[in-house]
Amino acid sequence: MNLSTPCCTWMRSPNHKLSHMPRSLTLRSINLVFRHRQRNMRSLRSMSLLVLLGLIGVFAHLDSTWATPPYVPHHNLTIAIDPQSHRLTAEDLITFPASTALPETLEFTLNPNFNIDHVRLNNLPLPLTDILIRPDSTEEGWRIRIPLPKGHQSGPTPTIAVHYHGTVTDQPTEIPGLRFTTPDKTTGYIGPEGVYLTSETLWYPTMSGVLATFHVHSTVPSEWETVTQGTEVSHNTAHDQTIAEWEITTPSEALTLVANRFDVQKRIWKGITIATYLFPEDGDLSEQYLDATIHYLDFYITLLGPYPFSQFAVVENFFPAGLGLPSYTLLGNQIIKRGYTQPYSLGHEIVHSWFGNSIYNRFSEGNWVEGLTTYLANYYYEEARTSSEAALHQREHMLFEYNLYTDAQHEYAIRRFHHKETRIDNAIGYQKTALVFHMLRQEVGDEYFWDGIRQLVRDWTGRHVDWHTIEHVFSRRSGRNLQWFFQQWVERAGAPSINIAWFSVQTDVENPGHSVLQLRLSQHAPYYRLRLPTVIHLADGTRHQTITELTSSEETFRFSVPSRPVRVVIDPAYMILQRLTRSQIPPMLNAWVTDSRQSVILDEANTSTYQMVLQRLRAQNTEILQPSSYGDTLPTDRSLLILDYPTTKRLAEHGLAGCEKFLHVGQDWIMIHDKKYAGPHMAWLVSCVHPDNPDHIVSLFSGGSPSAIARVARLLFFYGWDSYLIFENGKVIDRGLFDPATKHLDISLPAA
Repeated sequence: MNLSTPCCTWMRSPNHKLSHMPRSLTLRSINLVFRHRQRNMRSLRSMSLLVLLGLIGVFAHLDSTWATPPYVPHHNLTIAIDPQSHRLTAEDLITFPASTALPETLEFTLNPNFNIDHVRLNNLPLPLTDILIRPDSTEEGWRIRIPLPKGHQSGPTPTIAVHYHGTVTDQPTEIPGLRFTTPDKTTGYIGPEGVYLTSETLWYPTMSGVLATFHVHSTVPSEWETVTQGTEVSHNTAHDQTIAEWEITTPSEALTLVANRFDVQKRIWKGITIATYLFPEDGDLSEQYLDATIHYLDFYITLLGPYPFSQFAVVENFFPAGLGLPSYTLLGNQIIKRGYTQPYSLGHEIVHSWFGNSIYNRFSEGNWVEGLTTYLANYYYEEARTSSEAALHQREHMLFEYNLYTDAQHEYAIRRFHHKETRIDNAIGYQKTALVFHMLRQEVGDEYFWDGIRQLVRDWTGRHVDWHTIEHVFSRRSGRNLQWFFQQWVERAGAPSINIAWFSVQTDVENPGHSVLQLRLSQHAPYYRLRLPTVIHLADGTRHQTITELTSSEETFRFSVPSRPVRVVIDPAYMILQRLTRSQIPPMLNAWVTDSRQSVILDEANTSTYQMVLQRLRAQNTEILQPSSYGDTLPTDRSLLILDYPTTKRLAEHGLAGCEKFLHVGQDWIMIHDKKYAGPHMAWLVSCVHPDNPDHIVSLFSGGSPSAIARVARLLFFYGWDSYLIFENGKVIDRGLFDPATKHLDISLPAA
């Protein structure tokens, strides 16, 4: 199954104002940039003073933002969890490395529902009335302020012990929507179904904006297992208890711990522990996940460099989730059961091991991590390991999702993306940002792009990176000032809207047998600097390929070609982010989902077959129309989803007229491109351009029997990116895209 979006993210601390580690940049560093350009002296001589000043400005900004690293506390946590009573009992012994420069007062935050039993500084009790600030609301936590003794800078570093207990009972709740792409909402939960403690739980005394290391000594019921970051260093079951110890030596933004009744399987691969923590009923899937994990680690270690942890585990969760955490991924049980080992699922989480979980994101400056992870996992894996066709399909997907879910009124700059809450966030933070990295790769070339990616890993692991850092790394690697690139793609909202304003074809009088194609391209303000792949198809069957550089509102380009041009296509392989109209996007179910006017047509007498679909549609207040209201015609002012074909036959036949050249539907069969699918085990989802309005589409979901339809209905809205899908016994056996109503930047040329 092809999920409509990456389902997953990586966990982070609740405070995003984290400091960079030190970095020295001098004019000598700038000189290295120019020395790197000596391979092309002509290009070096042409670099202007403006470019030099631009590079100095970039580096000066970076020099001012790299600050001294904060102190790194160590939490020695001893916890006991009782799932039946939702209770956590804990002691946290907090220490600091020797010779650590500490402020005069340390402040920690703790879950507001916990009772703090006592706090000790250097083994001496502190009066709670003096150091505790009560939460003003349930969304805040206890603040523990501990003044340090005078002269602590010259003496031993302090030790702080906090004893506390309480319950964690925020039951996970489903976030409504047509798709299941967002984890259930919870700040943390302890219960018979499972344990989930995360940064939002504030389940240990947390210091704002500080990386920390941990040692966790956990006690749970004997049939339970705990999983957290780092390495499990001991494990013992006795007296109806399971006691485990975990060591987290890599400084982390936050610590997430889960527990449940797990079947645990492990392998050692190249010194890395590969593990699965699955529910017993899913234990037979362990080999599949272990094999897939090794496959992706092998690929990405070769691409990015050494894996930054000692373990990677696939952990099954008791509520819908897809989270990437340092050294493991937490996936909902429905995802696990479907064997989601694809690049956009498991591969995506493994890439987060580098970007997000060991190279940290500076959230105050936006979120670049999800876009780069999406590019490397969801896109680049297809390019490198599958086929050029698969890579093209992923570029189409990224471009179509961006255009369907955003518009001029509902969009913001990439710089403002922080995390995914809506489909617009996904379109900008994941898809658009991934395309920006693809365009950056084209701009600097493969050598400098991959050098830059590997430099991020080498130089910035354990540190915080923002968009300025990204700009600096690639400017330095390529020896070019890329400030303009990041300004137009990261700082600015929107995308270029390009048109072919005029063209002409004439005989080239200076070159016998040649023709001259003149092409005028225009773009709407604000103007972009673009390198547009251009393909000119010639009458002799050959193609002339070039790059057209558009830098202003309108420019005319002249091409002399050795035969008569018959067709010209700008960016045929979707290499450049562009604004498309809805009629320029192939028909697909997601065009219905995102249409501002949408309705469903369904006969009330046949609702049982579509019950799972209707539940989600009604939750979204979707308008449901009766076929008897329309006779043989359809509304032209909206997109339509037609359910239960046998009772809406005439409407469906009219609605699918936009595909009549290659699609025919009967009561229990469908034919696409002369291939027929029939029988009680078949179901189909097809979308066509609305025959009376190319800005809308008509989708039909039907099948050869109610049971075949019901198998697909629960997950129907995951299948939104194809014009047609054929299902047999609930599994996709064929899929594809139809042409859009109008082709963008693709014109046929008259004879000279």
